[in-house]
Parts: sequence; C-alpha cells; structure tokens
Amino acid sequence: SSHLFDTLIAVSTAAQEFAKDVFGLDSVVLPNVVDTKQFVHEPLVREKPTIVFLGRLVERKGCMYLLKALNELKDIHTGEYDVVIGGKGPLLPKLKEYAHNHDLKNVRFLGFVDESDKPALLAGADIAVFPSTGGESFGIVLIEAMAAGSRVVLGGDNSGYRTVLGDHPDLLVNPKDTKAFANRLAHFLEYKH
Repeated sequence: SSHLFDTLIAVSTAAQEFAKDVFGLDSVVLPNVVDTKQFVHEPLVREKPTIVFLGRLVERKGCMYLLKALNELKDIHTGEYDVVIGGKGPLLPKLKEYAHNHDLKNVRFLGFVDESDKPALLAGADIAVFPSTGGESFGIVLIEAMAAGSRVVLGGDNSGYRTVLGDHPDLLVNPKDTKAFANRLAHFLEYKH
C-alpha cells in the first residue's frame, strides 16, 4: 500500500508503541516541542511549603490519589504546608467531600485556572505533583512546571511521564501506593536544597 507520509513522528515511546501495535506503523520519537519561555517565571517563595496539583479533575489525572496520600501525610509529617488544587472537572464535588470528611484543612480548591495564571501557580510550588495513572503520551505539564521553576516535579509512573522523568526515578511515584506516595511527599517537604 502506498503511504501519503514519508516519516511518522511519535511524541514518546508510549505513543510509538501505540502506533506500532494498533496501526502497524513505524515512527521516530521526537518529543513534543514546548515553548518553555512562556512558562518561565521569577522565583516565588511562599511562607509555607506548597504542594500544587494542576489538571483536569478526572479519574486518570489522579487527584483523588493525591488526597489519599495527603490524608496519610498528616500522620508522618508534622510541619506546616499548603496544598493548592487547580483545575475543574466532574470529580470536583467528590474531591471536596473527601477533603472535608478527612479534615484536610490545608487543601484549597481553585477551580478553573487560566493559562496566563499557570506559570505563577507552578513557580510557587515546592512540589508540583501530577499523579496521573496513565493515558499520557508525553509529559508536557512536567516540562511546563520545570520551566516555571517548581522546586520538585513529581509525576505518576506512567509510560508518557517516564519519557520526561525516567532518568530521575525518585520523581516518579505509583499514585495508587498511598503510603509510598505520602512518604515521597514528606521526603520532598523536608528536603531543602
């Protein structure tokens, strides 16, 4: 069969495998091009260490796993910290209810965050956390957070995010392993460099 394309580009090994498995197509991997300049922000230092989640509030983005880890974190980390959750989606009421029922007083839900407000939000993050369980072809959000100056960028251990964070396994976490997730958050809250 004659193809209309000379070369196919996949954004990650995860996307490359998908193209091969589903369509039988060979491709070269060229990561997504991210204009990091628009995310660069002057450093922000907040009074308290701040954990930031930014993303759609849908199951696979893992915000509920973050809340469960935060519930566990209460018992292992006594220092003060704030948690900011930016984004909207169908899980919002359920997440708010969980936070309320488990007395997660330091969690603030921002709702929708405008593109232009994202760099400042990420720049003020001691830990920017993206606990996605899968369905990510590449980690653009991770790169945006790094560009903005988040101190630590923590991602769910899925094949798309491994493309970006694979060289730093301590920055990948299994969101469903609540105890390990909480321990990793505690580690980075206590670790100052």
